[in-house]
Parts: sequence; structure tokens; C-alpha cells
Amino acid sequence: MNFSTREIVLAGVFAALACCVAIVFRFVQPVLVPFSLLPMVFLLAGGVLPPRAAAASMLGYALLGLAGLPVLAAPPFGGVIYIFKPTFGFILGYAAGAWTVSMVIRRLGRSFPIYLAACTAGIIVLYLIGLPYLYIILRFYLGQTVDIMRVLQIGFLPFIGLDLAKAFLSSVILVKIPVNRFLSGHSGSHSRTL
Repeated sequence: MNFSTREIVLAGVFAALACCVAIVFRFVQPVLVPFSLLPMVFLLAGGVLPPRAAAASMLGYALLGLAGLPVLAAPPFGGVIYIFKPTFGFILGYAAGAWTVSMVIRRLGRSFPIYLAACTAGIIVLYLIGLPYLYIILRFYLGQTVDIMRVLQIGFLPFIGLDLAKAFLSSVILVKIPVNRFLSGHSGSHSRTL
């Protein structure tokens, strides 16, 4: 798995951006699944980076938190214990969603309708990973009596509208970014493969 120097730097930038966004949104009224702009970060990472680098950027964010750095959105803000939080599945979903967005764009091209389809697919993947994880932790680790409808009430219904709006806004932003020139290194600098 080779990444160019540029991809490594950009993946690091997106991981750092995810950390910053998570820290800022700690101050939003707490709910079980907190509101955040992290979905926009993974959507933009997927729109800018190749699939593996996009996923690596969000895995980097997750690993920083699991290593104990206080960069995750909800208490305890970091540490391995975070895998037992009901929302950890959404963090895993960021990596899979970023990969999905990038893969759709890579296969279909770059235009607003494709960006919108790719970002929507990324949101779908986020929920396909986050919601089952939410259910498993609530039901089997925390011992709560929950059914699928309750999981949807907690982790889907309050957020899907905003997440689809984030997909739309991310698509608008991606149309404005000269990604091909940005990643190709035509700015006169050299890009090495590490």
C-alpha cells in the first residue's frame, strides 16, 4: 500500500480537521449521538483523496482517539474504552464512508450529480455501520432493551436530514475544488511515493 507524500499530508490534514471539528462540537448540547460536522469532513476527504488515503485519514482520526488523545466528540474523548460507546460505529463508518465517496467519484467522474450521489452513498454507508453498532452496544454491552425502531429514533431520525444537507453542501464545495490539479502536484513541487 503506497501513498504519495501529498496523499499522506492531505490524509493528515483531514485527520487533524476531524479532531478539530470533534473538539469544537463538544460544546453543543449533549445527546446520545451528538450533532457534528464530522460527516462533512469524511465526505470532503472522500471527494479529494483516493479511496485508500480517504479511509486512512478517518482511520487516523479514530486511532488518535483510541490511543488516548482527547480528540473524540463525546466523553471520555479518547482511549480504547471508546470502542464500547454506542457511537463508535459511526466513527468506523467515517472511514468506510470516505472510501465509498472516493470510489464512486473515481469510477463515475467529477460533476455535481456524481458528487451528490457519492456523498449520499457515503452517508448511507455511515448509517449501515453506525446503526448496527449502536444496537449491539446498547443491547448486548449496556443491557438496554432496545428494538430497531428505538435505534432509529436515537441514531437515525434526528440526524438523517442534516446529514443529507451536509452531503449536498459537501457536493457544492467539491465542485469548487480543483482536485485533479491539487492532487497531481502540478504546482511545481515533486511528489514521492513512500
